Amino acid sequence: MTTTTIILVRHGETDWNREGRYQGKLDIPLNENGREQARRLALGLATLKLDAAYSSQLGRAVETANAVCNERGLEVAKEPGFAEINHGQWEGKLSVEVEKTWPNELDAWRNFPHTVRMPDGEMLADVQARAIAALMRVVETNAGKTVLVAAHDATNKTLLCWASEAPLSSFWRFKQDPTAV
Repeated sequence: MTTTTIILVRHGETDWNREGRYQGKLDIPLNENGREQARRLALGLATLKLDAAYSSQLGRAVETANAVCNERGLEVAKEPGFAEINHGQWEGKLSVEVEKTWPNELDAWRNFPHTVRMPDGEMLADVQARAIAALMRVVETNAGKTVLVAAHDATNKTLLCWASEAPLSSFWRFKQDPTAV
């Protein structure tokens, strides 16, 4: 059996990351700091041989992956399974705004994230199922290769839970700063 190496990264910073807004599936672009973070990520990975690259279809992940891949002439394939969690009605809101309307749900999200379905949104199990399926497609297509995957905070955390055989209740144990590898 050949080993496929996945380099899992989170996208660079957006204005909404900086403000603490739930952005989820909304296509919020990288800000200037996020572009600089992506440029530094590319420098940090410059000596690593990459055979393929994937990102979610959201611009902030695509732009981060492109920063790493453009100099290499490597095209980034968009994989919707790597999209960020759908925060539903929370998207675009700050935590203080969410707390006014959904205090119990926000408290559960902070303490028992695996139990929460955001209003009109997803549960972590939904995100994990589609992200694992996407990752398996990538591995099957790229057996024995080194592959960059640029995705999102919650998506990456669900994959890290799965890879480390940790339950989704461990979600908050994983930290994913912008452009974390």
